[in-house]
Amino acid sequence: MKNKQSARTIFALSAVWMAALLSGCISAHSGNDSGQGTAARELTISKNAENKNRKECMPTIDYVDALMLNDIRYYNRQSYDERSLPLSPELIGDEIAEVAYTMSDDACTDFVMRSGDATFVPAGTPIHEMKDYDPDFRVVAEGRIFEVGDNPHAKTIGDLYDIEGKVSKVNRVSGNDGSVMREFSPEDTEAFISDLLSLEYVGFDAIDKDNPPEYRISLRVDLKDGTNIRLGYWPKANAIMEGAYGTERMLEIVQKEP
Repeated sequence: MKNKQSARTIFALSAVWMAALLSGCISAHSGNDSGQGTAARELTISKNAENKNRKECMPTIDYVDALMLNDIRYYNRQSYDERSLPLSPELIGDEIAEVAYTMSDDACTDFVMRSGDATFVPAGTPIHEMKDYDPDFRVVAEGRIFEVGDNPHAKTIGDLYDIEGKVSKVNRVSGNDGSVMREFSPEDTEAFISDLLSLEYVGFDAIDKDNPPEYRISLRVDLKDGTNIRLGYWPKANAIMEGAYGTERMLEIVQKEP
């Protein structure tokens, strides 16, 4: 179970989502369902008799649990254990949208995701705000928390993650089983989060493109409501994998010995 949980945490932010599943441009509001050089949407959304012979419609796709709303890509980053626990109704806010199309077992490999699409959540399912959080950061569907993975509107990490004043502590954790290796001091937690939220958001693709793969330091940011967010830190690049370059103070804090 622990190995599966760790693998899921790592996979949720991998380039597989960005490069393999959502290749091409994303046209969420334009009304133009096919970008230049891409197949018409109606050819990519149904493995029916008309489309079944297209090579793009033959493979079985291994999706992550995700959805898109207002150009923002969200992932269900809860662990296997967390998903088995029902989400408290007190955390579920107003309905803000509903799923329009479910990709699993239907979309082809050249499908371009747009707002209202989900990988697994059934069409017609309401999407709710999560109370006390900006919906650009977190939403709820089918009792599961979906957290932002990419927001093209964000300028800073503070725009990406609505966590200012909501952090209880930061931990360095094992990349294998998620166990705590070192808990940041209150002073280091405050300094790290202050710097983190001020960073320019450049996106995962920019970090991945400009830096060779390296050993990743795994961080868990615990929030006051009992939930958390996970961050990957590349020390040589001094970069947060989620899409920003860190400060020297952040790097020094992250690299402190237990």
